[in-house]
Amino acid sequence: MSAYTQLIDQYFDTWNETDAARRRELIAATWTDYCVYVDPLLAGNGHDGIDAMIRAVHERFPGHSFRRASDVDGFANNVRFSWWLETPEGTPIVKGSDFGVVEACGRLRTVTGFLDQVPGGA
Repeated sequence: MSAYTQLIDQYFDTWNETDAARRRELIAATWTDYCVYVDPLLAGNGHDGIDAMIRAVHERFPGHSFRRASDVDGFANNVRFSWWLETPEGTPIVKGSDFGVVEACGRLRTVTGFLDQVPGGA
């Protein structure tokens, strides 16, 4: 497994972690101190912003989980991958693709997300 794949799998572990203390540990291990996440619906800056954003997703979609839906493709310090958000029963309801920049320390500096499929087809 490549270092990029391990990092992105840890990224999904972070998104799926419901225990606040454990999620903060995962954020620190996955993201640089000056990190940024942005997609059409969400944004978070720094560890506090990333944590607040993930917490809000858990509140809106209790019991749902994110899954990687593609291999992790990377070159230089860039990564891309696809994912879905699934219901507790395992049905994907949102699909997307993310693009990230990895710092030399091996942690994510930025992630830009695109929503490929959302409920209602928008």
